[in-house]
Formats: sequence, C-alpha cells, structure tokens
Amino acid sequence: MPNLFLAALLAISAASVALYREMDRPADGNGVLDSVALWVAPNPAETILFTTDKSKNTVLQHNPLKGKFLGRLAGGGTGAGQLSYPNGIAVGYSIRVNNTASDVLFVVERDNHRVSMFSLPAQKFLGHFGANDLEEPYGIALYWKGSQLQAWITETGTAPDRVYVYSIAASGESLAGKLDFFFSTAGVLESILIDPVHQRVLLCDEGEASDVMVYDMKGNLQQRFGKGLFVIDPEGMVLYDLGGGNGYIIIADQNASPTEFEVFDRRTLTSLGSFSGETKGTDGTTLTQAALPGLPSGSFYAVHSDKAVHVYDWANIAAAMKLTTRVASPRTAVEERSTAAPSQAQILTNYPNPFNPATTLCYRVETFAPVRLEVYDAQGRQVARLVNATQPPGEYRAVWNGRDAAGRVVASGAYFARLTVGNAVQHQAMLLQK
Repeated sequence: MPNLFLAALLAISAASVALYREMDRPADGNGVLDSVALWVAPNPAETILFTTDKSKNTVLQHNPLKGKFLGRLAGGGTGAGQLSYPNGIAVGYSIRVNNTASDVLFVVERDNHRVSMFSLPAQKFLGHFGANDLEEPYGIALYWKGSQLQAWITETGTAPDRVYVYSIAASGESLAGKLDFFFSTAGVLESILIDPVHQRVLLCDEGEASDVMVYDMKGNLQQRFGKGLFVIDPEGMVLYDLGGGNGYIIIADQNASPTEFEVFDRRTLTSLGSFSGETKGTDGTTLTQAALPGLPSGSFYAVHSDKAVHVYDWANIAAAMKLTTRVASPRTAVEERSTAAPSQAQILTNYPNPFNPATTLCYRVETFAPVRLEVYDAQGRQVARLVNATQPPGEYRAVWNGRDAAGRVVASGAYFARLTVGNAVQHQAMLLQK
C-alpha cells in the first residue's frame, strides 16, 4: 500500500485535539529543532521547556505556560559546556552532586560524540561523558537501577546500531558517566524509552520495518509492535504512568500529515488508536503528569515542522481518546524512589483524578505492618488521616471526600496522599478541581 494512501486512511480515524499553545520564536529565528524535555520546577510557575536546536548548536528555553522565549543555553563549539549538533535531551531529578541533590539536564551531542550535563536551575556545566565510545549518538533515556542512575544512549554511527549504557555518579563538584555495557540492535535507531516497571527498552526502528522494537534490560530482542500503524519513521516516545504497571505509550508518526500520535496500552502494547492536532513533522515529544498553572491535568509537547514546539492539554487528549488521567509530579516520583520499599507497600492509583468531590485511593500491603494513609496540601500541611491501623497483607481502598479532619470542605488545588507502611513511604499526587 503506498505510504500516502496509508496516511490518508490513518488520518480518517485519528481523534482531533485542539492546540493549547505554540512557543514563541526568538527574534533572530530558530534553526532546525529536534528534541524536547521539560523541567518541572519546585514552583510549577517557573517550569522550563528545553528544546535542542541542532543547526544552531544550542538549546532553547521557554516558559511553556505563556509560550515566552527565555533565552538559550550554551553555544557552539567543542569546549566544556559548548555544544555541537545537540539532539536527544532529558531531565533527571535529585541527582547527588557534591553531597547535594541537584536536578540535571542531559544533552546528547552528535558531532561532539558525547553527552553534556548541566545543573538546574543554575545551568552550571557539570561534565560530559561518552567521547571515547560514541560516534553518532542520538536518543537518551534515564533509568534508576535502584539508587544508581543510568543513561541509555542510542548510537547510529556503528553497523549495526547500538545502545550504550552509562552509570552516572558524582565526581567532586561535577558528574561523570562510566560505561556499564552496550549491545547491538536490529533496525535503524533514533528514539529510546525505558519502562521501569515492565523492564522494557523500547526502540523506534526507522528502517523498512517502521515499527517499535522491545528489548529486555540485558539487550535481548523480545518482540516488535506497531507494524502497519506508522506511515514511515516512528519518532518520539513518551510513557504515561497510571500506577501498578498500567498506562500508555505514545509514539509520534512523524511523516503523517498532520503528525499522528499513536497510543498503545502500556502493559499489553496493543493499539488504542491515535490523535492529531495542528502539529506536523514531529521529531521529539515529551509530557508531564504534573499539574501546572492553566494545565491542571498535565500536558503534552511536540516539535512542529522543525521550527517550533506545540503544547497540548492532557485533559483534551484524554477526552478525545477516552483515556484515564493521573496527576503526578516527577518530584514525587523521586521521593518514592528514595524512600519507598516496593516489597512492603505500593499506592496503585487514585480515581478519578482530577476529582470532585471525592476520590478513591487504592494501595497494596505486602507485609503485616502498621499503616497510615494521610492527605497533605501543597504546603505540606496535613489535611486528613484516612487510615491508622495495623493491616495484614492485601489490597485496600480508602475514600477521601475532599474534607479536612474537622469535616470542612477544602479548596481546589493539588494534594498529596502519603502512605506509610512500617518504615516505607510513598506519595500520590491528586488534583481537586471544582
């Protein structure tokens, strides 16, 4: 079937989603844009969208809530803190640098054959890695293996293509990457995504197959999916986490016009349909499940025609595709990573989310232990206690009715459920929206 005919057939079935905002373009213009990453600031109003500009050898910065251009990070060159053909980009939260937790921006550089790191929000250059191994790196995915952060990098300058895996660690006031291992792959690589729950490495095959390869964490090919759903060139991938291993994988069909975003069930990898908006020629995508001012249900970001970035309201995507919403901050995920013991307890999800006036919290207890389930507001003040008892192993549900301990109705806004089982602690972000 000709690709253009296939594109027309796919476009008929794609759900239409309204564009929320396009990012402003700098007065001197953009070069060729590639990939995007979002840093959710402690104050959500100060969140920054980063976009790699590979032809101008820099990274653009925008306020995604207003679309305002904030400036550029770094410039062209081969020196420390300079960039050459930056493409893949990612944000890591709460990484130890000189005994202090810092958020870090990772930028893959094809022509410098390395990955550079910058602190956030200070944007101090922290070091680079990979120059002795990489030839034409592109995509990046971050993965926490226990308390150890790994950076997984796709390499397209070898035959066959490869994935390189580095451990990231502090080196004085800097960061360094140590090569753990690499593996060769089938297909033509670019984008990479890791599902930490299902222990899967997803790799877009931009060759003749035009589908997505699934590898295990040791580099063994397990399966493929998405065959026949992409016109050609599957691109940026994002993971939407609903908890308990459930959620969605969203993959851009770059050469559909407009771009179609294929949605797959996270657990089964079966197709759930697709959506499109005004975006065309997409390379990179990213999303956040965090509540931001004006975007309380989360937001989705996509590069448009190599020249701009489009923002979509997750609430509109969820409505068009009949998807579930779970509001969660990447900062909460960091706290869960460092303090929770999955063998003891897990908050699966809360539904609905956003909610009004009540929501149900589901959690599982793995060992006989004292259990507390409490609700806190965005300032860290306890609002209500839902559970305070010793519970045997099992699955439990608790309903919060949107009231405080005195029975008073609370205001709209972000809240957090805190589950404590023994010494293990987990959090779940919730949004009360009246």
